Amino acid sequence: MQRAFLKGRRPRARQSGFAVVELAICLPLMVMLTFGAIEASNAIYLKQTLVTAAYEAARMATALGATQQDGEARYSEIVSAVGVQGTTITFTPQITAITPAGTAIRVTVTAPADSNSFSIRRFMKGTTLRASVTMPRL
Repeated sequence: MQRAFLKGRRPRARQSGFAVVELAICLPLMVMLTFGAIEASNAIYLKQTLVTAAYEAARMATALGATQQDGEARYSEIVSAVGVQGTTITFTPQITAITPAGTAIRVTVTAPADSNSFSIRRFMKGTTLRASVTMPRL
């Protein structure tokens, strides 16, 4: 009775290398997918941080009686708290004391993706992420 149960199985000697071959084929793919997913998540987080920093800088700079330096200070607070490196901020047009109310102020923030990556292998190498916000001056 036991012999009929084992009749359809292959002998163990023929199966001994299959698991190693499957691992050798699948492991590099799984590692690449894992690191790619981590890198993509990091890029999404970086982009969202830039959007938030641009919004907060625009909100501060366009407030009644505020200056461009107020917006830059708020931007620096957010970027420093998160630890984003190599960022730039641009106000268009420049905000001065005589900038009239209702002027559309555009704040653009950029950051290189590769200097803000946690991964050993850089999938986003050479990519610069950018976020812009436009608000009217109050």
